[in-house]
Amino acid sequence: STLVKLLIGSYRPDQGEVRIGQVNTENTKMQCYQRKISGVFQNYQKYKMTLEDNVIISASGEQKPDKVKQILEDVDVDMNGTDYPKGLDTVLSTEFGGTDISGGQWQRVAIARGMYKEHEVIILDEPTAAIDPIEEYALYHKFKAMAKDKTAILVTHRMGSCKIADRIV
Repeated sequence: STLVKLLIGSYRPDQGEVRIGQVNTENTKMQCYQRKISGVFQNYQKYKMTLEDNVIISASGEQKPDKVKQILEDVDVDMNGTDYPKGLDTVLSTEFGGTDISGGQWQRVAIARGMYKEHEVIILDEPTAAIDPIEEYALYHKFKAMAKDKTAILVTHRMGSCKIADRIV
């Protein structure tokens, strides 16, 4: 988790340097490289807004409802089920007349949020802690396909999750 925070610029190193490619992040504005990085963390945000807004909040620019639906489908969010009675317009908070979803469903929404943002690098820091191992295995294989031709960094304590990796550090 500390390495991830160094990579995304939340932490600055006390010693040494962080390089992305051949560029020392100390010599760049954080916004320059953060625009190309997306992240999904174990401690994700739960926004009290609609399902769609929860996904698109991390991205700037044009909203793409078809892309939102596709990504939610890719991460196994069933918008036709009882969890999301109004589909993309379901408010994810009982405070505002909406619904409450499980921790595993929240994690899927957070993963969709990370995948929705245009990125070259995606960092997943224990993003499936509330999802059972069988579902996690299926989700990671879908994630691998979604991250094709991009750099993906996965931080995990579950050795079984490492099977999808090209390189383990």
